[in-house]
Formats: sequence, structure tokens, C-alpha cells
Amino acid sequence: MIFGILCSITAAKVETRRLGVVKSHGLIDKPEETVPMSMFWLLPQFLLLGGLEGIAESSIDSFLVKQVPPSIDQCMVRFCVAFLGMGSIGGVLSVYVVGEISGQGGKPSWFQDTLNKSRLDHYYWTLAALSAVNLVLYVLVSFWYAYKDSRSEDDETAEPFDEDHVQLI
Repeated sequence: MIFGILCSITAAKVETRRLGVVKSHGLIDKPEETVPMSMFWLLPQFLLLGGLEGIAESSIDSFLVKQVPPSIDQCMVRFCVAFLGMGSIGGVLSVYVVGEISGQGGKPSWFQDTLNKSRLDHYYWTLAALSAVNLVLYVLVSFWYAYKDSRSEDDETAEPFDEDHVQLI
């Protein structure tokens, strides 16, 4: 979660710098022109994003392996993919919601026809703030969550799930 906050902050700062370069060179209404800025400014946020994705995938997998009953072991890969997919859907939904909210009251939306007129820096700062709130909620919930001890010996010796034989406990 800290990687997510750092990634959002980095993206906001780079976008603020890019918009400054666009304004100083008079390129706001010239979206076809090249912005005189190196693409390597994006490297830190993409490194953080790659680290975030790798950590998230392994963390979700590890959590599911340790906390989910062995009877649904076969479904754990699907659960992991489903959680990551819900994150992608949430990202698309957040763009829509923020675009609608930012455009209320006669103000222009943060998402315009061109990047030079858009205010993605505001969106990235919003993501950083939401991620920080999410981190606080995560810490609070983790205090009350009753973690299951590692799988017992009975669980490890249990037969793999068989569709023809379902055992109710």
C-alpha cells in the first residue's frame, strides 16, 4: 500500500512538471507537438508500479494459501485473478467517478480531450489520498481480523477436493 501511495505521489509530481513544461512552451492548444521532456521522467513511477504489482500478486496468493480452507485450493488461482480484476474495474470506475465529480458546478472536468488540457496531477493526488485512507483502514481492520493459524496437520493430510464426494463439516 505504501508503494501505491508513493507511485501516485510520483505520478502527480511528474505530471505537474509536464504541465509546467507544456505551459512554458505554449503547447496547451497544440496537442500534436512534442513536449520537450525526457520519457525517463516516467521511470520512477513505472518502477514503483511494477514493484507494487509483483508484491500485490504474491501477497494475495500468500494470504489465500494461508487463510482459505484446503477444500477450495483449486479455486485460489481464480480468486487471485478475480481480486486483481476487481482492482482494474475499480480503477476504471474511479476515473469515471472523479471525472463526473470534478466537472460539476460548471468547472471543466480533470479529464479533457487532450492531455495538455487535462489535470491528471489532481487525479493522481486524489489517488494518493484515497490510498492513504485505505492504508489507515487496512491497519485498523488488521487489528480486529482473527488470523487463522497455519494449516493444521489434519488439513495437510486431507484428501484433495473431489466433486463426487463432498464432505460437510
